[in-house]
Amino acid sequence: MGTARKRRPVHREQADRLTLVDQWHHFVLDRPVLVQPGETIWVEDGHLLVQRSIGVVDACPGFMNR
Repeated sequence: MGTARKRRPVHREQADRLTLVDQWHHFVLDRPVLVQPGETIWVEDGHLLVQRSIGVVDACPGFMNR
């Protein structure tokens, strides 16, 4: 029987203003990303994901800085 790895719940936030993001919590981006009001951001699998207002999700690479 294999062991199942539990994943931490993904924490998502919705931007409340136009923001140039270069770090989100402990996640540091390789380059800044422009986030518009109402867009949703979260970190998963080594990327900052941004769900744009049109429904497209952009994946922006980076790394955890603890």
